[in-house]
Amino acid sequence: MIPTLSTVQDSQKMYQWFEQMRQTQPVWLDEESNCWHVFRYDDVNTVITDYQRFSSERIRQREAIRASAAANNERVRTGRSIIAMDPPQHRQYRNLVTSAFTPRAIDKLRGRVAQITQDLLDKVVANGSMDFANDIAYPLPTIVIAEMLGVPVSDRPLFQTWADGLLRRQLSDAEVFRPAEEQRNNPEMQRLTRVFEEMSDYFERMLEERKRAPRDDMMSALLQAEVDGQHLSMDDTISFCTLLLLAGHVTTTNLLGQAIRCFDEHPAALERLYKEPSLMPSAIEEVLRYASPVWRLIRTTKEEVTLSGVTIPPDASIFTWLASANRDPQQFPAPERFDITRTPNKHVAFGHGIHFCIGAPLSRMEAAVALPIILQQLPGLRVDRGGAQLFEGRFLFGFKHLPITFDAHAKTA
Repeated sequence: MIPTLSTVQDSQKMYQWFEQMRQTQPVWLDEESNCWHVFRYDDVNTVITDYQRFSSERIRQREAIRASAAANNERVRTGRSIIAMDPPQHRQYRNLVTSAFTPRAIDKLRGRVAQITQDLLDKVVANGSMDFANDIAYPLPTIVIAEMLGVPVSDRPLFQTWADGLLRRQLSDAEVFRPAEEQRNNPEMQRLTRVFEEMSDYFERMLEERKRAPRDDMMSALLQAEVDGQHLSMDDTISFCTLLLLAGHVTTTNLLGQAIRCFDEHPAALERLYKEPSLMPSAIEEVLRYASPVWRLIRTTKEEVTLSGVTIPPDASIFTWLASANRDPQQFPAPERFDITRTPNKHVAFGHGIHFCIGAPLSRMEAAVALPIILQQLPGLRVDRGGAQLFEGRFLFGFKHLPITFDAHAKTA
């Protein structure tokens, strides 16, 4: 039985479960959902890297969404997502946006990230308390990716409504893999379909505007992009925009919140960061390992495979637990210790191989710029652990609410 997750205390139970499964059932079939789960670092790394044997396509989930939409007489979108593509198509589509995430492109955003961080802090430094998730961790990366895409930052409340709608209750494994015909009466799948449709309608309006008046933004660039000499369909372009908006902020939001939580729980590490700020990049890598923002990824077997002596049939769904891999003692000595100087630190928090998170450099940069500013301007920072609330579900490890207190002071000019 997979533990439930809603509080930080629950997460400790998850890590205990990971340890037990790595030792006793490193490759496990959950008979309720008929899904497989892998927990050891080497197995997880194999599954997420070997695209020849493990597919990223999500045919069953796509069929379920289409069935739900059809049952409610809603438009069925056919847009494809790079996170659910295999080569060679994956590389062709991924290349369309790689230029926006090169080191040079990311480096140009540092000043803007610092400015946004300061603007957000100026609103709260005199209060002595805030909800870090809502006041800093969510808006900072959302503003950055919204500006990159070219959507109005004033629509941020709308983005948060969508994110909340998609994350407030993540589907159980049994629900995700229920046959498509059974999804017609699944209220949760119907609700998620409506959220995706709202986002799709929104981006369709934005993209139509760009067709009439192109700008220097990612939406305009996607409209001009070609694959094999053909422009992307409107549905594919919408899918790209939706993915970039969500993936462009969720991981960084979780990283920022978990960093504050980890620093609060490990005051010696925080004190060392104050004395040696050059350790911040290494500290960020340890947060990514120790409190992985994404719990797990999913793949489908293309053929019969054997992992840790267990044979898995073809066309089987496999959950790869990144959070478990990042606590595997075979890869990380003393994995339960939060060590901001850990080296090497070959965590898989951003995945690995061809599907390595394209936004990882942006996420790392945002955290590296924002966290020193936050720590410097919020002296005496403490987490209200009783009020902290995680997203429910088993895919993301982030805070819905993270109340903190600090020494109030007037904002600097």
